[in-house]
Amino acid sequence: MIGNARISPRNLNPIQIPLYVLIYPHLPRCSKQITHAVNQPIMPPMRILLTNDDGIHAPGIAALHRVIRHLGEVHVVAPASVQSATSHAITFHRPMATSHEVVAAEVEEDTFKGIAVDGRPADCVKLAVAELVPHPIDLVISGMNAGANVGLNVIYSGTVAAAREAAFMGIPAIAVSLHLGPPEENDFERGAAQVQSVLESILAKPLDPHTLLTINVPRTIEGDEPRGVRVVPISDSPLQEQFILRESDDEVRHYEMTDGFKFRYTPPDSDVDALFQRYITITPLHFDLTDHDAIPTWAKRFQ
Repeated sequence: MIGNARISPRNLNPIQIPLYVLIYPHLPRCSKQITHAVNQPIMPPMRILLTNDDGIHAPGIAALHRVIRHLGEVHVVAPASVQSATSHAITFHRPMATSHEVVAAEVEEDTFKGIAVDGRPADCVKLAVAELVPHPIDLVISGMNAGANVGLNVIYSGTVAAAREAAFMGIPAIAVSLHLGPPEENDFERGAAQVQSVLESILAKPLDPHTLLTINVPRTIEGDEPRGVRVVPISDSPLQEQFILRESDDEVRHYEMTDGFKFRYTPPDSDVDALFQRYITITPLHFDLTDHDAIPTWAKRFQ
């Protein structure tokens, strides 16, 4: 914006239009754009918020940071501690502490800075948008989560909730998760490298403001690459929960849910089915919980 006149990409030759404008022409840009030559605006880079639910020092967020930092200006705002399975909880009735953190890496250039929040993943997005990131955020990426978020797990997931919070606000968002196996097979670096081209393909075309995608990467088994990418719906199977009873000296019964997830059944061509077949899965989600087909039926009962 210069004065009251908006620079439109339609007025420029394709060679003069920054790549970011071609990809995201609909997103609001900083009002302090300047020009150093006629019809050649200097556009700020895409601003990406990177968050997660495993905590700011988790290996997954570091691995994902390495493969997305070339995409734009990455701001890291993540929970100070592990917030797995907190779903879309937010913090009320108490202040949330924030601290500036340095996330160290073996290679110095991979070290990055971020802000840790004493809150939930959704809190991190709310605070980042409202207070912590000084300019409008163009894209939110949440992950890489330690564990797949497929089927009904998207309801429980803090990783998906952070992305969903951004989509509420009209910011395109992507959640990324890694299917875990035995500890020796869990290689976040390989998982991030495998999802890098998927993210780049997604961002090659404009995303609608309320876009919400969840990506799951299969187990990083040595020498066994993913078979490809499939866009699939989530499985509707309920979980087959199991609990361990732990007695205590005060005769209070304590129940603990077992680790991992087992589904009662696996619908064909679902995200669970495709992930178990070693495909990278992509599922578009929405947050409108209304049963639109049932509205006329219920409306008639109250006429």
